[in-house]
Amino acid sequence: MIIRLALIAALIAAIGWGRSNTPSQQELLPLTTSPWSENHALWSRAWAGPVPAFSADMAVLNIFNIYAQATATPAENRAPWWSALKYQLRLGQSMDPYFRDIYRLTEGLLAYEAQEMREAIEILGMSEPYLNSSDPLLVAAFIAHQELKNDQLALSLAKRAANQPDSSPLVIGFTSNIIQGQSGCRAALAFLNSRLDSVPEKYQQGIVRRIRKLQREELCRKEIQGSL
Repeated sequence: MIIRLALIAALIAAIGWGRSNTPSQQELLPLTTSPWSENHALWSRAWAGPVPAFSADMAVLNIFNIYAQATATPAENRAPWWSALKYQLRLGQSMDPYFRDIYRLTEGLLAYEAQEMREAIEILGMSEPYLNSSDPLLVAAFIAHQELKNDQLALSLAKRAANQPDSSPLVIGFTSNIIQGQSGCRAALAFLNSRLDSVPEKYQQGIVRRIRKLQREELCRKEIQGSL
């Protein structure tokens, strides 16, 4: 981790030097703008040999450079840079799927700077087999819910986040909100009750409070009474 941080710091300094010494009228273009494919993944793994994590580090360094160049380019001309950003994020995830910075950069840069929401969701979803963390999946669910207005996709992602070992009341509450919006209070309460025995004891009280809050809501009481 220390080596990774040192490499990133060195590249940031190099980016600053390069930008300050590039003539303002000179328009640069990224080296790679082609869509990521499985062939790229196979070639990259072969090239990386026994140190794929180093290739992931280099991808992160390239991402900082690409972002710096993109923000120095007029908005209408940034598409090639965003394509290069997608490629490097895919490369980094393929080389080291345990590298959390890849997912963090996907959240901030690909989703909200490049506005590539669907691609960001796909990459964030790839974290599931590798990280014992609900964070990337929760962010993906939030993007699907808030930005794409696709609650079916959001619910699928949120449920996956809720199944992670570090799932917190925040994740479970967010998931129950989507369930309530789609299927009503009974379904939301059933989901919350099903999670009580699967979360650490320190989180159980948060879920219990959420259950009691729903039970007190007038619309929920009417729905439950009407179904009896």
